[in-house]
Parts: sequence; C-alpha cells; structure tokens
Amino acid sequence: MRRLGLALLCLPLACQKKDSPRPKQPPLVRFFLDSIGLEGESRLPSRFTLRWYGDDPDGYIVGYEVRLSPQDWRFTTQQESTFVVPFTAGEQYKDVVVEVRAVDNDGLRTTPPARLRVPLRNSPPLCKLQPQLAPPDTTLPAITLSFTLEDPDGSETLDSLYLRIGNGPWFALSPRHRLLTLVPVDPTAPSPTYIFAGTSLTPIATLPTPLPLDDTVRIALRVKDQGGLFSEIETTQPIYIRRKTADWLFLDSWNNDEAYTALEADLRSSWGAYDYWNLRLNTHRPPALIPTWLHIWRLYPRIFWIGSSITIEDLEAAEVLIEKYLQQGGRLCVNFPLPARLDTTSAIFRWSPMDSLSRQEQDGLLPPNSPVQAQVSGFPNLTNGLPFFLSGINPPYPKGTAQVLYEMPGLIRGNGQPWPSGLPRTAAIGFPTASGKFLQIYLILPLHQLGGPRTDFLTALQNAFLP
Repeated sequence: MRRLGLALLCLPLACQKKDSPRPKQPPLVRFFLDSIGLEGESRLPSRFTLRWYGDDPDGYIVGYEVRLSPQDWRFTTQQESTFVVPFTAGEQYKDVVVEVRAVDNDGLRTTPPARLRVPLRNSPPLCKLQPQLAPPDTTLPAITLSFTLEDPDGSETLDSLYLRIGNGPWFALSPRHRLLTLVPVDPTAPSPTYIFAGTSLTPIATLPTPLPLDDTVRIALRVKDQGGLFSEIETTQPIYIRRKTADWLFLDSWNNDEAYTALEADLRSSWGAYDYWNLRLNTHRPPALIPTWLHIWRLYPRIFWIGSSITIEDLEAAEVLIEKYLQQGGRLCVNFPLPARLDTTSAIFRWSPMDSLSRQEQDGLLPPNSPVQAQVSGFPNLTNGLPFFLSGINPPYPKGTAQVLYEMPGLIRGNGQPWPSGLPRTAAIGFPTASGKFLQIYLILPLHQLGGPRTDFLTALQNAFLP
C-alpha cells in the first residue's frame, strides 16, 4: 500500500506537458556611432561612410537593409556603406536620416530599425591644372590644358566646367573633360576659338572669344557642383601666342643652332615665308606630344623637320603624330641622320619610306666634295659641303612603293675601303603620288652640311609637295 501511494503521488508530475517553444527573436543592429554632433563647417561632406554591427540571439544574420529615410530599402551583406546626398542649387546644409535593420536566417528584421541623423554640408569642388603638362610660355596657335576636377562630395556631384580666355566671359562645358585644346578658327587673324576634347579632331564647342595672336593671354578654369558652389579659379601663366604666317613650318631639333643659322637665308630665298619652331627651348616646347603638336601641325600643309642622331628619340616618339598628320593630307620632309643603333623594330620604319638599314656595313663616310646625285628630275645635284668626311652614314633600303631621290656614289666604308656593291647608297627617299608629286621625303644627310644649290633643293621640295 505504501508503494502505491508513492506511485500515485508521482503520477501528476509524470503527466505534466512539456513547455511550449519560445517565439523566434528578431535580430539586433546598431550603428557604431550613437550620434553625430557636428554643426556648421564641421558637418560631414555629402559623401560619407557609415558602419554598423548586428547580432541575432537565436540564429544568425544573413544581411542588412539600409536606406536614406524615406527611400526604399537596399539589401547588402556588408557592414558599411558609402552614401552620396545631392544638394540643390543654393543649398549648403541639410540633415538626413540613415536607417539600417538586420535580416536573420528566419527572415525576421530588426524592429524598429536603427536610426542615425547625419548633419551634412556641401563642400566646394576643386580644379587644378597639372603643372607637368602646363603650356609653354610661347606657342604657335594651339594651347592644351590638362587638369584634374574633384569634389569631396563625389565626382558625380560636379555640374559644370567653366573656361575663360583672358578677361572674356566664362563658357560652360561638361565636367567630364580633363584635357582640352584651344585653337583659333583662323590662325592668322582674330577669330572665334575651337575647343577640342582629348585627342579628338572634332571640336566640342566654339567660343566667341578669340585667342589673342602675337600677344599674351591667361586661360582660366573653374568648376561648379550641383549645389551651386564654385572651385577657386585656376589660371595658366601668361602665354604668348604666335600667329600663323605661312604654309611651311620648320621644326628645329638639331642639337645646337648651327643648322638653322646655315639654312635661314636659303629658306627665305626659296619659300619666301615660313614659321619657325625651336624645339630645343623647353619654354617653347609643348609637353603634350598629342594633342598640342597635332593641332599645330594641322595648321600647316607642309612641314620640314631637321634633327640630329642625338635627338632621334624625338622622331621615334612622334609616330602617332606623324601618321595622323599624313592621314590628314599633310606633306612631311624629315632630315635626321639614321644612327646604326636603329633596328627593324624602330617606329621610324613603320611610317617612313624606308624599310631598314644595312647590317653588313654601318657608319659609312662621304669624302669632301663627294657628289650626292639626284635620281628624280627637278631636284639639283648636291655634294658634301664640309672640308672633312661626313661620318656616321647608314643608307636605308627603300620600301616597295618608295622612290629613291638621291644616292651617294662616292660612299666608302669606315676603314676607307669602297662601299660594297649591292648595298644601298641612298641619301634621300620618298613616297610618290600618282601625279609624280611626293607625300613624304626622308633625307639622311644634314641639309645644312651639304654643298651645291640648296635653294634649288628647297624650291624643288616645295614643288614636290604641291597638289
């Protein structure tokens, strides 16, 4: 009987139901900052980053939903996000509310979401000319401006780029540009100004303000953001712009002034007028090979470029420039010696009428008074005009469509022995047109060191380049 009593006493306990399961708990989330107590100029820029953290007491977090209230929620698995808040014109300060809620593995969301008031200000943008690509203090009629545009609130808030020539009015452009070239519509007289972007040969705009020719000018830039704030004005140094005076452009890359000094009278006697560009002077030398050089070259239908073996790198670096100029219909005479170190991979052999140099013999000699004989009618015979040997001569092989203009029958080897038969003796070579004119001519002997009627040669060269 005692045993039964014990059993009956224990029966109610054995019959009790198990506890009901707890309901699922939503996840928790908090910003790393409880508040942002900044006012006035200390407010955050309109581009800002916030971070948060979350926890789920009975599961795990699969992600977060974030929004600038009251916009739509945006899902992310990250624990930080960068926001960009636009400002309307004239608006300098504003407060925004950022909300974040966590989403757990059961699909539950933080309720209510974490909220943070963010005080913002509109920061002025920045415009800076790149000093390493600044225009020279003297130039022919083309100026390239390279610059950076930034906004602490994000580049997407930039509204307009403004450009001003001298004291003229500001002209608005798209803020996407970072490289602009200014060229007068008429490079010989006051006229409106074309603006080219990047390396394009099609202008994006025409400014009514002229570039002053044979005078100095400063070009100014500034940028405006969507909130109406302007950057500080960025201005070039004074730039003297020479007007175009002729259809010939003479480029001087010789290593000193002796070449131009010897040729100056011949050039004026033969061509009457030409524009001279001294590439030895860094203050005259545009730093941007393209587009500055190309826009200057395009102003001239005929170019004569003289240089030495020391400056041959200038010529090699100008490959794209030369190709574009020739494609535009320009006529080019290049007068650079060919150093033996050039190999078949040199850029010069890609655009010039020359295929390669002889590798069997190099650095030939041309004795004093030795003839440089014309192979094309209309060109005069010339000679070595120096009282000593012309040295370092490396005659090229012509390309299949090229025509030899001059040869050196008296060329000898560096040891004084005759130049081997079968090797080229070419002194000048060119690409002819169907009408018997020439598109391009390459002369490997320095013209200023040649004797004979140089004026006749320059006159023949002009005739060969005429349409």
